[in-house]
Amino acid sequence: MKKNRILNVLMFINLVLIICQLQAQNERSLFFLPDIPQRKLVNPAAFPDHRLYVGVPILSSLKMGFENTLCYNDFFIRKGDSIYFEQDYFVNNLKLNNNINFDLSLEFLSAGIKIKDNYFNFRIADKMNVNTAITKETFQFFLYGNGHSAFLGKDIDLGGNGLNFSYVREYLLGFSKMINPQLSMGMNVKYLNGIANITSNNFSFLLFTDPVDYTIKMKSNVMVNTSLPNKSDFFDIFFNSENRGFAFDVGAEYKYNEKLSATLSAVNVGFVRWKSNLKNYETLDTTEEFVHEGFPLEDYFDSKTLASSALSKALDSIFYEIGIPTNKKEYRTSLPSWVNINVNYQPKPSHHVGLLYQSRFIKNQNWNTFTLAYTYSLKDKLHLMFSNTFSKSTLFSPSAAIGANLGAFQIYLISENFVAPFTFGNAKFYSLQLAINLVFKDEKILDQP
Repeated sequence: MKKNRILNVLMFINLVLIICQLQAQNERSLFFLPDIPQRKLVNPAAFPDHRLYVGVPILSSLKMGFENTLCYNDFFIRKGDSIYFEQDYFVNNLKLNNNINFDLSLEFLSAGIKIKDNYFNFRIADKMNVNTAITKETFQFFLYGNGHSAFLGKDIDLGGNGLNFSYVREYLLGFSKMINPQLSMGMNVKYLNGIANITSNNFSFLLFTDPVDYTIKMKSNVMVNTSLPNKSDFFDIFFNSENRGFAFDVGAEYKYNEKLSATLSAVNVGFVRWKSNLKNYETLDTTEEFVHEGFPLEDYFDSKTLASSALSKALDSIFYEIGIPTNKKEYRTSLPSWVNINVNYQPKPSHHVGLLYQSRFIKNQNWNTFTLAYTYSLKDKLHLMFSNTFSKSTLFSPSAAIGANLGAFQIYLISENFVAPFTFGNAKFYSLQLAINLVFKDEKILDQP
């Protein structure tokens, strides 16, 4: 029985290793902070008041965050002064479909300039996204093994799972134009340099475990593509130009009157074509049944330490045995994209109230949220923003942001779901963004009533 659980263990270890080796969420608060150049990343039609800005290298925008359906307390239980992972406790906390998402963005260079009714901007940034979808039954199968009474002698369908990881470098050129005093429109065009990727178009198994000898009979429907650079080759990781892609952002902003305005934007619509460091896993015949008898787990440990090279060879062997051979084929992936609908109401010059609907489109999942925000502005010197985001995982995600203009220096800090560090065990969503810009104002605009 022990040997026949090895397939489950190896596949689960592989999934965990992938997720752990990759190393939050989209900007919502930027919609509600006036005069921030980075607003054009979520609203390409934004027309900032400043005449010129230059992002301080590396510090011009740093963002990280996560947005999940699970939290720390769903995994671990406290007993006295100790913390334990208990299978039954964890499984009882699972939803039928579970998502784990992680984002990281680092801006190296950025700048923008206004020329009459036109605004031009550019930036260079690295962006990383990890998006996973894992069903409750899949977790149960990996945790309890195929020899558990819930799986013996039954057909088990392990479908609806997905892992998508992407690390790209983005080169962006943006343009927005003031069509008239009420309407502005804009677009960002992006050239993408793909650095690393794992994407699963299909990852489904139909399994039957014999109740007598625990042999696994299996049908698979798998298509997993990877482009992973050589860890020891610095240039292969950061300067690989073979994986190319393109994307765009587009938006429009309409001011109904001095108090009411609305924005519509589509962000990060595009793709990357992966051509280097390829490895693909694809089922040859989804109707063919394979029989697997297991592997001895001890063969993949050296001095009680997991031998990653032996594990990799074992996984390739397993995949080949069950009709999923490896090959090297070029492939294309779509980017995580989202649509924003934003309405802002300004009853008084210092007070802003805003509402944002955001729909994110990720492979294997669609994520919809509503954000309600209030911003207090002290002329053009200081902006304080408070908001709450309502999502399918939680109705309470309070956020705070501050933007300050200190002479030519502009600093802003955004903490979405700022209570998360204090309630870490129950946090399912958190995002932190910091930026420092050099901003040069257009005095003519500031003198307008």
